[in-house]
Amino acid sequence: MSDGGYYAIKGFEFQIDKTILELFKADDSTPICLEQIQDINTNDFVMQVKYKETQKYTPAKIKEPIIQLINEYQAFPIKKYYLYCYFNNFEKGKKIFTSNEFDRILGNKKDNFPKPQKDGFVSNFELHFSKSFQEHFIQAVEIIKTNTSCSNFDEALVHYGSIASHLRKIVTNNLDIKDRTCTKSEILAIITGNRKTVFDSAYRIYKGKQQYIAEIKRRHFTYRNIDHWERFIIIELSGTEDASAIKTTVLNVKKKFYKKLVRGIKSGAPYIYFTNISKDNLKRLKTELITENNIIKDGYDFMDSDFHIKSLKVKSTIKNEISIKFINNEDNLKVMLGCNLGCAKKIYQFYRTTPIEFAFDIDTVNVEISELSDIQQILK
Repeated sequence: MSDGGYYAIKGFEFQIDKTILELFKADDSTPICLEQIQDINTNDFVMQVKYKETQKYTPAKIKEPIIQLINEYQAFPIKKYYLYCYFNNFEKGKKIFTSNEFDRILGNKKDNFPKPQKDGFVSNFELHFSKSFQEHFIQAVEIIKTNTSCSNFDEALVHYGSIASHLRKIVTNNLDIKDRTCTKSEILAIITGNRKTVFDSAYRIYKGKQQYIAEIKRRHFTYRNIDHWERFIIIELSGTEDASAIKTTVLNVKKKFYKKLVRGIKSGAPYIYFTNISKDNLKRLKTELITENNIIKDGYDFMDSDFHIKSLKVKSTIKNEISIKFINNEDNLKVMLGCNLGCAKKIYQFYRTTPIEFAFDIDTVNVEISELSDIQQILK
């Protein structure tokens, strides 16, 4: 990724954190709009958010965003207008401009706007300098902790992942900008009723990789009893992994979730689905596992057969020794998630870029990874 792409992504995450801060300051039902009039707006204010980690502040750096805001002011003169920004040479603070200072910022554009319009805008405008990216992020997590039943920062950090993911989707999934809105009550509902937990890069960066892995393991992969769930393990590959690493991961998943006792099966074969795996590599993987006496199912009982749900639904028993179930493609995955398996389902999704979104109401844990060995550490 180029430096420009890196800072663009970081700037968007900075905007997400500011949106979280505004949501928790607002009333429960006040709509906060994302990427509509400007970066953030409500019925009362319009805000541009700028993150300039590599730049020093000069009046020229804020000229264009201010011109955009003053153009909006012509349509909505009763609103407040904010430019919320970070430059590496300014501490957190607020600045209100005089008319002369404002003209100096506009420079050669100052005569494009009538004086009454400029004076009216100046009285409704504030420039806010933010804390650093990391301090800003911590502030967003702290406001989640303060406004919810979280007992500590780490718990709020987990909720942060779910909230940030929800806000990103509001922007990216809605072509119609009128639908890019959110309320505090919507966010609180995610925290109290959401069945999808998101561990993302923000958590990993803040805690460090080893603490990140340890926390995921403690919360979701350490238990004394294996419940009778049907577990779906979704793993996003980069496409560069060697066959040995993929097979080791499969065997780790099997060891963690398939539990065979003398008197019967305590926990049946997990369902495993890989994204970005070629047909040849998947075939080679299955062949090696079968050669090593692993009994697998994939819903295809003979060459060129159609996919059969019934075949893949077969329960693991002492007699059949089915210990691994592969799902070959996303269509088959959705079929299996949607069918009746006779007990509750749970999804563990290990992703590198973006987790797959499902319409099903299924308990889900989404974990961002950087390499397959992360999964092996979490499951061991």
